[in-house]
Amino acid sequence: MIILIGSNKGGCGKSTTVTNLAIAFAKDKKEVLILDADRQSTASRWGGDREHYKVAPYIQILQKYDNVQSSLNQLRDKYDVVLVDVAGRNSREMLSSMLSSDLLICPLQCSQPDLDTLGELKEQVVQAGDFNPKLKTYIYQTMASTNLKVKDKERKDFKEYINQFEVFKLLNSVNYFRKIYKDAISEGKSVLELGNDDAINEVSMLYNEIKNILS
Repeated sequence: MIILIGSNKGGCGKSTTVTNLAIAFAKDKKEVLILDADRQSTASRWGGDREHYKVAPYIQILQKYDNVQSSLNQLRDKYDVVLVDVAGRNSREMLSSMLSSDLLICPLQCSQPDLDTLGELKEQVVQAGDFNPKLKTYIYQTMASTNLKVKDKERKDFKEYINQFEVFKLLNSVNYFRKIYKDAISEGKSVLELGNDDAINEVSMLYNEIKNILS
């Protein structure tokens, strides 16, 4: 299966989502490849740190840019899961990935600049669907507030905005703003390999939800 983690907004946690999912799949005995199609190379540097510090399991990472559709078609049968990390903008890498992916997960914060990109994403998804009707698209709320006074309203506002777009579905899983995510990626690790139960539960819930969607 091919899972594209992409959006038209930078800084919303795409690479963090990719690296944590990679370890979740690997722990489930899946052969995983990350296709790093973002020239910032965050996932590749993470993989390099992981290899440098000899953290197991090893995650294979391939850097590929521009039109990646043919590469994805070739990789589909070689791995159980290919996770695609693209830049946070309307890019050739993202558009070509949509044509081969089974699932698009779009991480977004509950902020107007992030949500304003959904109109553009809607058009991209509709056009991709003409060539890849199997593509499923889900929105994933990231960096949500842990403040008890605002978290419920923030989630409610996020849901209401997403529900305006029939082409999108909203994941039940939520990624909250926690320092542990930054610490993990800087060490070439996943939060699944560290001791923060809240973060572990968040990634585990996301992983299980994705498995159910694709089953």
